[in-house]
Amino acid sequence: MAKRKLRIVRRTNNIPVLGVCEFCNMQFPAHHPLSGQSEAQAAIQQQFNAHKCEHEDANQVGARIVRETTENK
Repeated sequence: MAKRKLRIVRRTNNIPVLGVCEFCNMQFPAHHPLSGQSEAQAAIQQQFNAHKCEHEDANQVGARIVRETTENK
């Protein structure tokens, strides 16, 4: 099994607000305004550490992308 890795993909004012697991593409948001960079990073890291990877196959990825792009329209 490939090793999973957390990647911060979005920052606001140099504060991490969204991370993603590079193995399964699960997203980890910093849900509420946090006081600083280390607190936001810790909140995202905690969510990442607690999740269980469920690797998506190509069909699942396609269905998820379509669902995510159409659910707010």
